[in-house]
Amino acid sequence: MRKFARSPLSSVLIRRVSWVALAVTAMLAYGCGSDSSQTVSTGKYPTGISEDIEQQLKYDSRVDSFDSTGDDLTINVNDQWMNSPAGMQERAVGQWYGMWHSNHSGGVIVQHDGDKVASWSSEGYRPETKTKNAESRSQT
Repeated sequence: MRKFARSPLSSVLIRRVSWVALAVTAMLAYGCGSDSSQTVSTGKYPTGISEDIEQQLKYDSRVDSFDSTGDDLTINVNDQWMNSPAGMQERAVGQWYGMWHSNHSGGVIVQHDGDKVASWSSEGYRPETKTKNAESRSQT
C-alpha cells in the first residue's frame, strides 16, 4: 500500500503556522518577562506618615494647625475641609480619631475659625449644628 503523500501546500501551511507560533511565543516571553527597573517614578510621602498622627496632620492640606497636648487632639481645619461633603468630613475625623486613640484615651475635636465644628469620641462622630447666632455671624 501506498502512504498518503503530503501536498506542497500543506507543508508550507505547517511551516507558516509554526513560525507564527514561534514569533508569538517569543513576544509573550519578552513582554511577560520581569523587569526590575521601574520606568515611572512616583512622588512618595515621607516614610511613616500613615503611622504617626502628627506627621499625618502636618502633611494634610485640609489642616491649618493642631494641638496634641493633653488627652484630646484639637485640629484647626481650613475652608477646604469645611467645603468637603459631610461623608468625607466624617471619614477624615474617624481616621484621625483611630490614629490618635491608639495611643491616647481622649477624642478628636475639629475647629474652624475658633468654633467647634465636629468631634469624635468613644461615642462616635458628632457634627456640631450651627446656631442662629453663628449663621448670622457668617453672613456678615
